[in-house]
Amino acid sequence: MHNKTFKLSVIAASLFAANSATAAIYNIVKVSPNISANQSYSSAISESTTPVSSSNPLGCFGEDCAQGTDYHLGGDTRNGTDGFSYRDEVPFRLDSTFTYLDQDDLEVYCYNQLGYSTCESWANQQWFGGQSDNNSDDCDDNYQGGLCHERRAFYQGYNGRNAAAFIDGTEIIPPKEVSYTPPNSTLVDNSANTVINKVLQDGTAIGIASSGYYTVGDNEVLTYRQRGFYDTTFMLPKQDGETIVKQMGRTFAFDSFDYNGKTYVVGSASIEPFNNDDDDKNYFGDLSQCTDTTNNPDPVLLPDCQNFAFATQAYVWDSSNGASGLAATGWSGQTDANDDDTAAEGSARTSVIAEDSNSLYKGKPVLGGFNTYRDDDNLLMQAAIFYPIDGFDITKENQWQTAFVKGAEIEQGDDYIYSNSLVKDINEHLIAIGETKRRGDAPENGAANNRLFYTDASKGSASSPPTAVYLTGDIFFSGAGGEANAINNYNEVVGSIDAEDDREVDGKQRRRRGFIDPLNLSGTNADRLAIFQGKSWWLDNLTNDGNATGNNNQYRIVNATGINDDGVISATANFCEGGYDDVANDSFCGGGTGVETLVSVKLVPISGATSDDIVLRKSDSQNVERSGGSIGYFALTLLGLIGFRRRKNKM
Repeated sequence: MHNKTFKLSVIAASLFAANSATAAIYNIVKVSPNISANQSYSSAISESTTPVSSSNPLGCFGEDCAQGTDYHLGGDTRNGTDGFSYRDEVPFRLDSTFTYLDQDDLEVYCYNQLGYSTCESWANQQWFGGQSDNNSDDCDDNYQGGLCHERRAFYQGYNGRNAAAFIDGTEIIPPKEVSYTPPNSTLVDNSANTVINKVLQDGTAIGIASSGYYTVGDNEVLTYRQRGFYDTTFMLPKQDGETIVKQMGRTFAFDSFDYNGKTYVVGSASIEPFNNDDDDKNYFGDLSQCTDTTNNPDPVLLPDCQNFAFATQAYVWDSSNGASGLAATGWSGQTDANDDDTAAEGSARTSVIAEDSNSLYKGKPVLGGFNTYRDDDNLLMQAAIFYPIDGFDITKENQWQTAFVKGAEIEQGDDYIYSNSLVKDINEHLIAIGETKRRGDAPENGAANNRLFYTDASKGSASSPPTAVYLTGDIFFSGAGGEANAINNYNEVVGSIDAEDDREVDGKQRRRRGFIDPLNLSGTNADRLAIFQGKSWWLDNLTNDGNATGNNNQYRIVNATGINDDGVISATANFCEGGYDDVANDSFCGGGTGVETLVSVKLVPISGATSDDIVLRKSDSQNVERSGGSIGYFALTLLGLIGFRRRKNKM
């Protein structure tokens, strides 16, 4: 009996040692911006100027990259919720009628498209900034962010910027847009919202910024809510159209590529006004005044026009000339900018120069994003690859053709399953990733959230579109939703995914965790694939070194936003200073009363790490509702607004 007891004790001790030894394949490096803000989010990671993967396909897994200082991390801060994302052409990638105007409309969206039982609170967070349940009619001057501050700014004033951008912790100040300035106005300091979408190898930023607010008499006006920028140059909307397009038109800059000795920026641009004869779109006054240039040569000065919207197309600019933009392609089956009350929309979210020697597109730029598809009387925003046409000439307009990704169309068979879809990133092998948002009346496993897919665009064309393959197995349970944010040239995909399968319809929003999924496709390296055992993981399991008092245990990764070829990842994490109570994936911070914040981090591969260094975090099966100073609803709401983007530099 004594001998048996000894043997069992040895086995137990061995198992304990195996699960307690220092083991991980990533080190976590916090990046703290020099900006006073409530939350910090990553959005992009650059390649190194001397990437180690150029001579060692294992990248930082094969060569010591230390703390990852050779890689630029871009991100943006928040003081409150966005209300409407600063990165999307239309609210929630859905409302191309632009009739979501106020708190009641936000609640309607939540009930119809998300289905939460907490929609009243959810809408309150989006409207008032997310930091308190504000039951007053006015925006609270003590808080920043939220849609209310934007909608009421003309008369109430804007209560300070919500989003500020940074690279490697240093604030990035967007360039000043001087093509139009309101007459007799003064710019309000620190009133422009700015986000970063990409960081080049040399640290150059690509992003989106608002104009900031101008004081005109007793009022404050916003000339535009979004303008894409490259370094110190703003990308302008269509310049040969209506006055309001030139003055207030929106642009979005997401990515860039080098071609024929120049750098080009891709995104989207306003080309025509939306239908402004629809009274359901009025917030202040009468929108029809905004295009009456005879009586109103400066529509920006009217409260009626402060929330004006536009039809957009996928656009490409010469990075050195913000007025050089040209439409990449038209819409599909739709020539007019508006169909009744709906505006046509299009966007290039990603770009790459195809590198495979057997590709039809080798040496040419291939884009991805979404475009409008006309289906009877419906204008649908669908995931698309934009292929260069025969005789491609980048100096001319409409040089790409649209191929809608099969399986990611809004209508599947005879049913509308999705509300929108888009391609978010593409690598040099033309493997693209994206998302499809399930309609609120077509949930799967109790949730109407984003499904994640990849598609091999190298095997497609405008006449033979590529097919979506949805991520399944391992951590991707039926109905799991999240974000597919970035893919590198080794086909390693990162993003966020639901970490619990509770019903969201008539329930609450699920928690999410950052993930990596190494796809075994053309361009995949077998040795790198083996490090991940050829399967997808929560990144928390890959950062677990078994040390409850160590650096890595201060973080739980909630979203991965970028990955480069050396394997360095940009991510957003919950941060518990000093460490969580233990290394379990659902461990408390300070027994549930500790303060958790959202911070931006780099995940740097550990040189020499192998699959043997992966140790699963156990689950304490604790109640995930945090108390005291823990993360709470505000941060969870903001997680849905990261959007996000990549990042790597595919120069």
